[in-house]
Amino acid sequence: MSVPPKKEADAEANELSSSMTTAQGQEGAAPLRLALLLQPAGSDLPAALKGERVIELILSETDDNLARQLSRAAECAGEDGLVRLHGPRQSLLLMPALKAAKAKLHPHAILAGLYLGATQEGALAGALHQAKRSANHLSVIRRLTEDDPLAAFDSLCRLISDIAQRTITRIDTSAATPTATPTATPTATEATTKRHYWFTEPYQGRVAAMILSAGESQAGAATSQLALILTQGTGRLKARSLLSAHQLFFLIPGSSEAALNQGLWALAAALDRHGKDDQQASQPHDQEIALIEMMQANLEAFATAAPTRFVISLQATSIDGLKLEISAMSEALTSVCKEKGEYRTPSGSYFSAAPLGQTKLAFVYPGVGTIYPHMLSELHSYFPALFTRLQQQGDLKAMLQADLVYGGDDSICQQMPLSSMAIAGVGASYLLTKLLMDEFAVQPQFALGYSMGEAAMWASLDVWQAPHQLIDKTLKDPLFTQEISGPLEAVRQAWQLSDNESIEWNSFLVRCPAEQISALLERYPRVYLAITQGDTCVIAGCQHCCEALLKELNKRGIPANRVTAMHTPPAEPLAPKVAAFYRQALLPGSANHEIKFISAANLARPQEQEHDQALNQHKPLSSESIAESIAQTFCHRLDFGALIQSASRQGAALFVEVGADRQNCTLIDKILKGSHAPHVSVPVNAKGTSDITTLLKALGQLISHRVPVSLTVLQLGLKRQLDLLLQTKAQQANTQAKTHGDTPHAAPPFQEDA
Repeated sequence: MSVPPKKEADAEANELSSSMTTAQGQEGAAPLRLALLLQPAGSDLPAALKGERVIELILSETDDNLARQLSRAAECAGEDGLVRLHGPRQSLLLMPALKAAKAKLHPHAILAGLYLGATQEGALAGALHQAKRSANHLSVIRRLTEDDPLAAFDSLCRLISDIAQRTITRIDTSAATPTATPTATPTATEATTKRHYWFTEPYQGRVAAMILSAGESQAGAATSQLALILTQGTGRLKARSLLSAHQLFFLIPGSSEAALNQGLWALAAALDRHGKDDQQASQPHDQEIALIEMMQANLEAFATAAPTRFVISLQATSIDGLKLEISAMSEALTSVCKEKGEYRTPSGSYFSAAPLGQTKLAFVYPGVGTIYPHMLSELHSYFPALFTRLQQQGDLKAMLQADLVYGGDDSICQQMPLSSMAIAGVGASYLLTKLLMDEFAVQPQFALGYSMGEAAMWASLDVWQAPHQLIDKTLKDPLFTQEISGPLEAVRQAWQLSDNESIEWNSFLVRCPAEQISALLERYPRVYLAITQGDTCVIAGCQHCCEALLKELNKRGIPANRVTAMHTPPAEPLAPKVAAFYRQALLPGSANHEIKFISAANLARPQEQEHDQALNQHKPLSSESIAESIAQTFCHRLDFGALIQSASRQGAALFVEVGADRQNCTLIDKILKGSHAPHVSVPVNAKGTSDITTLLKALGQLISHRVPVSLTVLQLGLKRQLDLLLQTKAQQANTQAKTHGDTPHAAPPFQEDA
């Protein structure tokens, strides 16, 4: 006899409420503290739990209530049990956190609250109370219906995976959501999402909530809502591999053109053999496994062999693409070697017939204004240990001004005040410097900065003892908030304006020789030539006066819409204040730093110092000399063209831009175009391009220029990728064996980091 819909819904709600009595606990009870571990479907229990009795709960398309299954699993696990909830692709293992700790397992998340309520708000409030958390601890709230329990289970697993990967997924909508505000997932179709590092306040873990509509009445209104509170566990998913079957990377060494050609042909032949073997492959992952093993062997051979004069770096996203890269490189090789030039492809393959070497390597730090929304958002999943380390060393969220850069509303990032923009720019340079030096062992011989990039240089290269202390100072000091930005008090004083007179300030990028602009400045006393950079200049000052000067020049200026008086005469009296601000204690031993630091200050006051001379060339670094060089750079006209020419004369030729976007690379190429001294500019990041693609292109260029680069990160990534493929293959073999009644092989354990 069938149950009427209304009674059926009520019975289901009563059953769910009853089953949650133990899991939910009494008012004021301690948090659940249930450890959650993700496993690929079909995996065995972790070795530490072998022999334990496990309760298996299997979800299927016919299930209509994930909330009931979760509450049952929590109830059983809460009684010192071990429960596994199975979905089609993943399984979720639940057990008391103490049990996991005794087994030395690292949970991907902790279930700290589970509460049934009549409304979403009531359920969430109850779960937060049980978890001993408040609403402002939440960074994410996911709201799901029970229309598809398997899809809801997948969403739960993705949220747990995000916590373990320290990744936050945000819905990309026209109504932006600030970082500090929880994000919600639509209950209908998935919207476009953006993913980035899950920033937290110092020493705070990640906390998320999920609300499941557990049942519906006849009228269609939800009768019960189940809220879960998930907190960060000690487990962390392993880093994603930079290389895969869809991101190929091969190195071809050789001491002559003939040796390079031989290496290219050998790789082409190996790919042909691989293609024939693939046609005979019985398993779907055999081709991918063979390709990764081929990359592994190539990198291992390169890392252990004696250095050669030349190296070709090949990159592609498929085997067919790689064959085209080999063909193009082979055709270009003769002319490139004859001209001692370079050859590059859009896919990232690169070869230099005149390697510049490490002795000419310079890190270039960009200035204010290069940051952009969601910059560097891919890196954390490939370098999780680096992000963890940086977060332990300082406030990573503040260092990258995460609330503004990753908040979801691009216009907020683009309208950041100068102080926040400066901090985020320095933070991006700091992160990329540590990535290159700590993860790939790249060691520059020179360093220089564009404007505020000079401060980024000192902060990033292990000179200042506590660079993170400057974050809060920069946000609050009147020097940055009122005098050279904001109300522009320095300009008001220079122009002798009263308090009620407004300043309409702007700066413009104009393609014009500096001499033509300088010839008109006397007639426009409120316009300043702030920066010269090759064939372009930046003028700043009264917006109407700047527009009038541009009209007289018959030039079009691109407005920056940025309020800063840096590099203009009104800033010159502030030099002592700037020096005092940047007078920072140095790290022990940094006074005799091996890197040669080139400052634009040398060019701002040529009567006092030689032009072509690193700041620490003839004397040790000191807090005073660094502070003075920054003050002179910030408060006087910046001649970036002269700075690059000076660096070139001192021996720098391989310029690596360490910061957001690649604006300095474009300028350097223009400045040194036609120069007798060879040079190459290498961006590590580029707006509008995948972070990983740009990084791999940069590494390929450095390797081809014979800069020592550690391949360990690439090799370990390939090993993890291979392990995962073998694990998947073993699981498929297990499934087939069980289907045919054979004895299955044990699947490798789920990979994770503590």
